[in-house]
Amino acid sequence: MVFVEGGEFLMGSNKYDSEKPIHKVELSSFEICKYPVTQELYEWVTGENPSHFKGKQRPVEQVDWYDAVEFCNVLSEKLGLEVYYRINKEKKDQNNPNEFEQKKWLVEINGNSKGYRLPSEAEWEFSSKGGTKLNDKFKFSGGNKLNELGWYSNNSHNETKEVGLKKPNKLGLYDMSGNIWEWCWDWYDEDYYYSPQTNPLGSVIGSSRIIRGGAWGDGVNSCRVTYRGEYVPMVQFFDQGFRLSRTV
Repeated sequence: MVFVEGGEFLMGSNKYDSEKPIHKVELSSFEICKYPVTQELYEWVTGENPSHFKGKQRPVEQVDWYDAVEFCNVLSEKLGLEVYYRINKEKKDQNNPNEFEQKKWLVEINGNSKGYRLPSEAEWEFSSKGGTKLNDKFKFSGGNKLNELGWYSNNSHNETKEVGLKKPNKLGLYDMSGNIWEWCWDWYDEDYYYSPQTNPLGSVIGSSRIIRGGAWGDGVNSCRVTYRGEYVPMVQFFDQGFRLSRTV
């Protein structure tokens, strides 16, 4: 885990509708994992490896959003930490109106916990830009030359790669542009206009969850630090995984 000192930054972009408007966000300090969760770690915690592209140091993929939050709780319990999520698999989440969503587990936050969790969308973007060491002129996490920073459609040979093979950003975080999409906590909303500006957690209602970072099969545009993707929480693809975060 890497410590990320809290601070203010400008989130979003005015070039694309879903990233508008650029707005000031203030975040408290937190920790975020240096790498996406690997298959080795996922298997140690759960006893399973759902990934299509096998390799201990490759990122785990084919995990849906519910798998990710459940993993966070199991890891916290293994390490003697209070779990961050209250998960009720029997009760449907009324804030998820997606009629095609079958799971709809009710997942709530235990705000006093220091257990493992998914980063918020704001935490993810702040970390991707380098935290308080950020350079808002960088298009990707760590610079402007994606070939040096991440795996995407032009260099991945249509598969994931072991984590940490490309250059890190200024915080020492790897693979935040490309390799796999990463789940965030937030529901996807069409823009930021109604987002609170201190430790925002996104909309309280939605049909899909935020994914960030782009993946091995995506073009340059999807790997930008401000690009906002979305997936239905229960879908599992070859190009989606997650990264751990933690409140400090």
